[in-house]
Amino acid sequence: YGLRVMVGRCGNCAAILAGESTQLDFEDYDSDQDRWSDVVRVYPKPPKTFSSQRIPRLVKDSLNEADRSLQAGAHIAACVMLGRALEALCRDILEESGDSSTASIPKRKLMLGAGIKQLKDKKIIDDRLYDWSQQLQAFRNLAAHPEDIAISRTDAEDLQSFVNAIVDDVYDLADRYQEFKSRVDARSKRRKS
Repeated sequence: YGLRVMVGRCGNCAAILAGESTQLDFEDYDSDQDRWSDVVRVYPKPPKTFSSQRIPRLVKDSLNEADRSLQAGAHIAACVMLGRALEALCRDILEESGDSSTASIPKRKLMLGAGIKQLKDKKIIDDRLYDWSQQLQAFRNLAAHPEDIAISRTDAEDLQSFVNAIVDDVYDLADRYQEFKSRVDARSKRRKS
């Protein structure tokens, strides 16, 4: 097979972009002419997008900052931002909002370790996601303190994939499931009518 690499500039910010295309058909072998797949951007890697409107700005901003850090090769900074994103998710999902009877009492913010334990205890995440969360917390804690550490790009990218997956599970898939259930229920009611 053939692989083609293309380099260009972003029309908005003039940053360098790179994409690749795979050869699908070969001239004079299995086709009258060469045919290539669509170009897929490989640098900078496109950020993950989510469909849910419920994802808090702090979670999105932290994920975007982590992505920019990874693109720049700042793996330690990416781990800190990924931990920040997960902690913001925990606070959004678990902290009670608007209890006016305790409004005058300063409330201690939910921290990452306690947050991921509560997510598991409330069955918002399963054992596997809990284990991943603990790994992210360990990396985030190492990255946030002045220790002589190195975090590989592979480890940072795996942690990014995990945080994207948990955000997807908690927000996007939950929203899609509710939409699906609403459609099924509506069809069921129409059939009974």
